[in-house]
Amino acid sequence: MPKATKIQEKALKQAVNAEWKDFVSKPLCWRCGGLMVVEQCLYLLKNSGYTDLLPRRCVQCGELVDAIILRNRRKSLPQRRR
Repeated sequence: MPKATKIQEKALKQAVNAEWKDFVSKPLCWRCGGLMVVEQCLYLLKNSGYTDLLPRRCVQCGELVDAIILRNRRKSLPQRRR
């Protein structure tokens, strides 16, 4: 079982990275179509205080998305049976 879990985690990470790269390349919010801007956030658990992945925030609806948020959303989606 541990191998299957590691393979699933690796596939999830690759999917999230691809999704994040696609998301960052588009300046529009997926929820409302508003302008997405780079938001600087302070990461308190890191020594430097700044994160490498700068999240995007919508100026209209306030949607905040980064790679970690995308990964958690993808994890929480139910798996569809084929």
